[in-house]
Amino acid sequence: MPDEPGPPRWLWKVALLALTLALTGGLALSMAIGAGWNNPRPPDPPDWRLPGPLLLQAAPPDGRAVRFLDRPAESFTLEAAATPLSGSEFNGYGLVFRAQEPGRYGVFAVGSDGYLAVLQIEGETETPLLDWQQFPHIRRGRATNRLRISCTDGTCRFWVNDECVTALPDDLGPSGDVGLWVRRFEGEAVRVEFARVAVWGGDG
Repeated sequence: MPDEPGPPRWLWKVALLALTLALTGGLALSMAIGAGWNNPRPPDPPDWRLPGPLLLQAAPPDGRAVRFLDRPAESFTLEAAATPLSGSEFNGYGLVFRAQEPGRYGVFAVGSDGYLAVLQIEGETETPLLDWQQFPHIRRGRATNRLRISCTDGTCRFWVNDECVTALPDDLGPSGDVGLWVRRFEGEAVRVEFARVAVWGGDG
């Protein structure tokens, strides 16, 4: 009985090419992570540090607290360690970027319930650039989360505890101030301590 013909030679070539591309992509990703893509804290000391911890409280009736750092820049990296101290776990706290004026800015926020978002603030309106969603690397409750934003070359990138969340077009303005933000959604006032606040590239 004659042998059945095997797969065509071209099919083997396609399979080999696909395997090569997969291995190359994995190697490139490993090299990128090793080079700092997943944790790209600038290698140089920060250009500015907040002298000590800062406590922000969001209380009724406004329910929101903002502290601008007077460090406007086109390209920058902002990092802080944030710890909720009191209030409902239904909250938001994080980093302000591209602030054009007191009521117009972007926010990278996490919540004590394990959710995060990137928001555009216009007065009392909060428009999601990345809608609230769960992220497994957020430490919940009263635990400390290290947050970072880096905006350069037309893109803003966001990290929680050195894990990359997303990259979004830098559409909120060519420059702007940075800062800290707390939001109360329900219940008692929310108090959050921000420590190790550092800015690379701020012009202020």
